[in-house]
Amino acid sequence: MMKKEILLILLLLTAYSCKLDDAEYLDRDELGAVDKEFTVGSDIGRLEFSVYANKSGRVNVLEGGEWLSAATKTFDHDATICLDYLYNEGFQRLGMVELSTDTRRDTVIVKQKGAIEESLDFPQTGIVVYNGSGASVLPVEGNVDLKNVSHSVVYIDGENWISSVSLRQGQLELKTADNPDPRNVRRARIRLSYTDGWKNERVFTIQVTQAPSGNIIGELQTFPQIREMATTGGSLITDDYCIEGFVVSRPESGNVGENAVLAMNYIDYAADEETAYVESLDGKYGFRVRTASPEDNVLRPESFVRILLNGATVQKEENPSRYSIYGVTASMLLESKAGEIPVKSMHMSELTDDDIYTYVTLTDCEIPVRKGCLTPVNEGYTSLFNSDRVSKFPILIRDIEGSSMYMYTNTTCPYRRDGRKLPYGKGRISGVIVHENYRSFIDRDDEDEDLCGNIGDYQIRHMRYEDLDLEDDISDSFSALLTEYRYMNIPADNPDHVWLPTYGDNGYFTHSRTSYIQSTYKTHGWPSTDFTYLGPCGKNYTTSENGYGITLDDGSDYGAEYRGNSTGKGVSATEMKLCWANTQWWFNGRGEAWIIAFSTKDIVSDVVSMQLSTQNISQSLRTPRYWKAEWSLSCDMSASADDQWHLIARYVVPDVGINSNTLPSQSLGFKQMDFPLPADEILGHEQVYIRLMPCENKASSGNDYDSSTIVNGNGNAINYFAIRYNKQ
Repeated sequence: MMKKEILLILLLLTAYSCKLDDAEYLDRDELGAVDKEFTVGSDIGRLEFSVYANKSGRVNVLEGGEWLSAATKTFDHDATICLDYLYNEGFQRLGMVELSTDTRRDTVIVKQKGAIEESLDFPQTGIVVYNGSGASVLPVEGNVDLKNVSHSVVYIDGENWISSVSLRQGQLELKTADNPDPRNVRRARIRLSYTDGWKNERVFTIQVTQAPSGNIIGELQTFPQIREMATTGGSLITDDYCIEGFVVSRPESGNVGENAVLAMNYIDYAADEETAYVESLDGKYGFRVRTASPEDNVLRPESFVRILLNGATVQKEENPSRYSIYGVTASMLLESKAGEIPVKSMHMSELTDDDIYTYVTLTDCEIPVRKGCLTPVNEGYTSLFNSDRVSKFPILIRDIEGSSMYMYTNTTCPYRRDGRKLPYGKGRISGVIVHENYRSFIDRDDEDEDLCGNIGDYQIRHMRYEDLDLEDDISDSFSALLTEYRYMNIPADNPDHVWLPTYGDNGYFTHSRTSYIQSTYKTHGWPSTDFTYLGPCGKNYTTSENGYGITLDDGSDYGAEYRGNSTGKGVSATEMKLCWANTQWWFNGRGEAWIIAFSTKDIVSDVVSMQLSTQNISQSLRTPRYWKAEWSLSCDMSASADDQWHLIARYVVPDVGINSNTLPSQSLGFKQMDFPLPADEILGHEQVYIRLMPCENKASSGNDYDSSTIVNGNGNAINYFAIRYNKQ
């Protein structure tokens, strides 16, 4: 072929391909359902969903035709498809529906629940078999036909010493050949699996350890004996020691271990999956167990376990004293079966270091900040928005004795922000006692690293939502409210430029720099936003239909009429007035203050306390770091009257998280605090004043904790304040 002819052909092909690529000449095929998978109930019903198409097509049931049918058999361009389904009297089942045109196909899955819940469980996930026993029997629970369950054996030590595995109703029988080795154990895993009605493979693993020929396996040690081996650097266990205890953690809570933030946008999410807590049989002592991998964490909740520790490392941490075991593998689980965890009930004041990593029920408790959810944080910094800057959040809990501590919730906890309002009343809070730092609430760049983030000796991690066993209504609490502010309640006629309580009518809230009046709201402070939307949050949840957890005196939910959470990040709208701010903080070498006035006349109680939730909210930072809370019977703010103010406490306020440079000392939510008040001195007065006031001219520059100074124009905000007293 001549060069000219080849060139002509190439030019023609190029011209033709350009025409094919030109949208003016090429129609684009379109076909697709809005959602690809639907779940329906067991009752008879109809499913409707939208399909987008630019031509006509057909609907065909590929699987499940005996109970699923297409009421809409054809469609023409965009349409609503209707599928009818029958009552399901058995287990869950799955149907598959094809949508097709002459050029495109799409598939939709329909999962139907069953009137009978399909279940299978092997409650004993670890067993020691002894020579001479011949056969061992393990329990099997559930209603699945065991003929549908397959099994395989993976040998870790030796080969073919498990001669048979047989399943029959209610039990698994295991036959083994004797171990001839006088010193070494043999280990294997039995893998059992079946496919459920929704075509999900369910897998169970049973760890099998066979004793040496003499039937002596491991030397049982007490928890104190293993603790004695621990060092701060970690001590490797090289003997066949083992411990027995109860597993008190629940992996499904997503709230077991600390998912540490290791860098500005990197979180070790494996930590939660690899962590378990095992307490002694008497409930007195506990270990945190960190397995070698998530797959090695086969420690089931509420089970009795026997764990071989040879090859693990035991470590001690000080102030407070606590003990961890690292490097545990699945093969170290010698025995696992259902157990009954001992009940440990106490007040917060009774906690000791020995209670760390045990499951405790704290009695006569309440969650005092009456708004928000378990993790009231800006979700734009969480994995919901592909960001990894906050892994957990502490909220305040307190008890009838006036003690307080924090309760941790991980951002991996599935119920942390599911729309439920926090309970207002008294009750019990259960969980595993831990000691974990939280540098977002308190930091010290110029002190011992061990003090950074120390928010108390003890915190608690709930293991399920039911651990919050509290009454819903504040009338069912041990405490009563003297005054409370949950949002900015600005009266229409307001000559004093203050805002009023949101519960009762005792007193007012204002700011000491009365020369400054905000032009829109005519107050000495103004509304801002917070992160207390109840949820759910995320890119698919951009409305505030569940509110902010504020139930008013008349039983209605505050905020239903306001726009909020428009980004799905849990952030309220300014017009909701869910927090209040001011930017005037340091003049002539002296701090200005928030001022709260209230009466304590005719109040008799032995426990009085103050709750405060606050944050520095300016993105440009340079807001007051160090604060003091004081009370007085006079509202004189002059320096000459300082001796009339009595110190309640000193505290630090965290800065809001900065996206470009999120420091460990910056918080993604408001810091909640509890301060005891002197009941004998503060009660019985017509008027009492509290001031919250910067006490040092120190602030963050954005790259450190407190090396800069306060710059007026940058805001501090409060989103909750209350004075409580115990009912008599």
